[in-house]
Amino acid sequence: MSFISTGVDALDKATGGFLKGSSILVRGAPGTGKTVFSTQFLVKGVKLGEPGVYTTFTEPKAFFFENLSRHLGVDLERLEDEGKLKLLDMTSLSGGGVSILLDSIIDAVESLNAKRLVIDSFSALANVVKEPSEVRELIHTVIGRIVRGMDCTSIIVMEKAADGLSHDIEEFVADTVIVLRKRFMEDRVLREMEILKMRGAGVAHPLILFTLHGGFQAFLPYMEEGPREPLGFKPVKPKTGFLSTGIEDLDGILGGGLPPRSYNTLEVGSKVSLPLLRILRPMMLHALNLGHSVLLLPPMGISAAQCKESLVPYIGVDVLNNRVRIVDFGPEIREPYCLRLEGSKIKSDFWQIWKTLEELRNATRRSVLSIIGFDTVDYVYGLDEGLKVLGLDLSTIRNAGDIRVNLARPSARIKAQLKDASDNYLVLDEVHGALIFYGLKPRTNLYNLDISYRDGILESKLIQII
Repeated sequence: MSFISTGVDALDKATGGFLKGSSILVRGAPGTGKTVFSTQFLVKGVKLGEPGVYTTFTEPKAFFFENLSRHLGVDLERLEDEGKLKLLDMTSLSGGGVSILLDSIIDAVESLNAKRLVIDSFSALANVVKEPSEVRELIHTVIGRIVRGMDCTSIIVMEKAADGLSHDIEEFVADTVIVLRKRFMEDRVLREMEILKMRGAGVAHPLILFTLHGGFQAFLPYMEEGPREPLGFKPVKPKTGFLSTGIEDLDGILGGGLPPRSYNTLEVGSKVSLPLLRILRPMMLHALNLGHSVLLLPPMGISAAQCKESLVPYIGVDVLNNRVRIVDFGPEIREPYCLRLEGSKIKSDFWQIWKTLEELRNATRRSVLSIIGFDTVDYVYGLDEGLKVLGLDLSTIRNAGDIRVNLARPSARIKAQLKDASDNYLVLDEVHGALIFYGLKPRTNLYNLDISYRDGILESKLIQII
């Protein structure tokens, strides 16, 4: 069996591509991205030397070229002029035109030696061709003569109304069935595709998130890839007066990064599989790189020793001992970087944290970045204990001109109070295995957090879901 690219990199990676010479049914409600997906399938074919034909019953040619060219960043009209793509405008087709339609499609495929075909949409065609027998004849001719006989991989688009299918997909046989959906998460647009079946391929991830931002881009579940630890650190140039979050796109959303006197919270969903040090380390490294100090009360599951091992390759032992303090509740570590707390009385322990912040600030004459895992606070001191120090903690950070990033879990009882107190409240969650990032303060759309390695260097970026 031979496979061809779907036009979507993540879908190719997940499935291996579409079976060459197969039929693909793509269905969904209006506005779910069917036309973008199908056009990108053809454009990818052109790039691979596989000409394509697009048959549309819904959008006039000029409108199609203008909108899709802008969306995909490619000149579709030029591709047609070069004989690499053919658009058949069937918007004016009336009853009785089935034979003309079939002849037009077959002629276009033969003249172009097309290897890819899109019919958009079966639902619109069925509204024109009233006789069900003629519709079935058309579909079977396309699948039998064009798909199988001419080895032309074909997508058939089908509308799905909000209250259900307008036509039964079992009326014809498709090798692959993909459903596109748009739903809402926290009142924000979320898009997902479901692979109901795919002949010739095992489907490990039947539900995949995607965006229509800059085309059709899908997001696979996050999995640790590349080196276990990055080989280097790529600084992000911060806006003057700000500390970087370590993610340039996030800095832009926040107006430049994290300013002095700011109190910020990151809520991390219980399903998130990303090791939190992957998020925290770039933030800490950027602060240390600019001469600031860092205090860290690690979230649950991360020890002081692990934090040390994560930072030393980038900053060295001297910087760690002089400008980093990591909270630990055990007696085992007796090193300069370790701030040992008793873990019995929250007020006295936080007084020790505030005193240490002052010492670090005086030593560098710069603001201090402190990161506090409130899940650890809950576990060590008991539920609701954090409320006893929240007000004084907030005023201490603001009065001193420091920068705070709190970490919270969805189950934390103090979450509502942290949201009220925070200048920025951000959420990191996981949907169908993909990392989803969004802001409650400031309010943002949903983003996919993409983490990859380039030449051993870890890079993070946010891709908007629209």
